[in-house]
Amino acid sequence: MARPYLAAVGLIVVAHTTYAWADSPVQDIARSPTSPTPEYLKKLEGSTAEASTYIGSGSFYSSGYHNPYASIALFLKPSYALGTRYKLALRARIYLEEEFTSPDTPNGRRFYPYDPWVWLAADNLHKFERSKIRIGGVVRTILPVSYESRYEHMVFGLGVGPNVNRDFEFGQINDEKRKWSLKLIWALMAAKYFHTSPYRGSGPGDTTGCLAPSGGGSGGGSGGGGPSGGEGDHCGGPANTNFAIANSFLGILAHGKWSGMVSLYIANTFKYSFPADVMTDNNAALTGRSDVTWGIISLSYELRPHLSLSAGVASLQPALDSRYRYPRFPFWDFSGGNMNNYSQVFFSVGGTL
Repeated sequence: MARPYLAAVGLIVVAHTTYAWADSPVQDIARSPTSPTPEYLKKLEGSTAEASTYIGSGSFYSSGYHNPYASIALFLKPSYALGTRYKLALRARIYLEEEFTSPDTPNGRRFYPYDPWVWLAADNLHKFERSKIRIGGVVRTILPVSYESRYEHMVFGLGVGPNVNRDFEFGQINDEKRKWSLKLIWALMAAKYFHTSPYRGSGPGDTTGCLAPSGGGSGGGSGGGGPSGGEGDHCGGPANTNFAIANSFLGILAHGKWSGMVSLYIANTFKYSFPADVMTDNNAALTGRSDVTWGIISLSYELRPHLSLSAGVASLQPALDSRYRYPRFPFWDFSGGNMNNYSQVFFSVGGTL
């Protein structure tokens, strides 16, 4: 278990966390008038890179059946500003994860490339001058590169949705050292997945098993930047997901070099229907559904302009407990077994252009 901790200390990257739907809450960095930023770098402002190490909740138990989990991940989010009045930007997600502990997948695979995303973001479709509320939108496509997506026979995924955000400033607004800033974001995403088969693997009886990492990772980065969640990021049941509806809530509080983030992602996924036959009960539900929550809490410190350290917890888990009676606490799993690793502790270093 020493390797992931050492990896967290030794990571070097060239960018810092930012946010997909609006400007960063951290104060702008003043630039010298004698060295203006090149035009091509201005177009790439907001591009990020983040390297993280994740330690699953199963690693903290020594009694009973437990399953240690530790990994290192690289999250890249290039961004290119198109320069229109709606603040259009073309962005992408590239996410890779390597597990250090013994993997649970049938083939023992440790390396997981997640599905790349490419999306067009309109950060300012409309701004209400009186309330200072901004309306934005996202159109996203998902490319099936992950092992799980290929196991699902996915061709591609398409998502679209609006978002609403509002910036607040309080304290000594004219003094950067005493100023506080708060950003609140709500986003809705509807996604349709296209497959060559409604079933995973070779059919309902396929026992190959889950091909996604057991820990779930944090595909959006610790800063919560970008549309969150995709079917290739976690395991599914025998039927593939037909479409999904997700709500994201994000709050970012910043003061000086410190910033804290709380993010809650709620996804409702609807499966392809199984065909009824003579053995099907009249009360059987032919269309499956899966509800998950993804809660992230993180604290970041700006080491220097464009470079920061982050630490936090992330929990990607079923929305209801094992008996489907009550909602789980979204930021840490208190209802599941020690082996699930739904919840994780993470440490990150990252930056932005």
